[in-house]
Amino acid sequence: MSDTELAFASIEQIGKLFRKRKLSPVELTKFMLARIERLNPKLNAYITVTAELALARPRKQKPNSSPTQPQGSLRPRPLHGIPISLKDNINTAGIRTTAGSKILRDFIPKEDAMVVAQLKDAGAVLLGKTNMHEFAYGVTSNNPHFGPVRNPRDLTRIPGGSSGGSAAAVAAGLCFGSIGTDTGGSIRIPAALCGVVG
Repeated sequence: MSDTELAFASIEQIGKLFRKRKLSPVELTKFMLARIERLNPKLNAYITVTAELALARPRKQKPNSSPTQPQGSLRPRPLHGIPISLKDNINTAGIRTTAGSKILRDFIPKEDAMVVAQLKDAGAVLLGKTNMHEFAYGVTSNNPHFGPVRNPRDLTRIPGGSSGGSAAAVAAGLCFGSIGTDTGGSIRIPAALCGVVG
């Protein structure tokens, strides 16, 4: 599998590679972080990249163990080792959550949002927090504080909003999935403009 094929593989395909021991979660995370380092300066899809935390997580977790399951019981972890991203208005304990605003530039939540806890329980690896329209209130993701998100299909165009960084990250192969938020089209619009499913 080429690097491009790996970057755009489905979560199901990645799971098969893990099970066949042709790829490890640590190798995959390093691969994704290298892509982010290379491509994010042009796209500005991520506000915060959590490289150290991302690399530490797959080293610690086991494929079939869950912190919410009783000791000794095993169950498959559906997202074990899968690198994902989160829109930067979703609280993450110990990781800043700006909502795309300079007002919250240094805000570090004490607790994870429920969806973050569920992703961790499922074994996902968090690569970072994605750029967005400030306070999720707009459809361009032209952020005045963290810079505009660029559409990976055409850098001269907007990715849509407000979850523009999430859509751009998926479309550019900078994560295997991203959680956005949608009140009036904030996932649907960027997904449509970037050519991904939302």
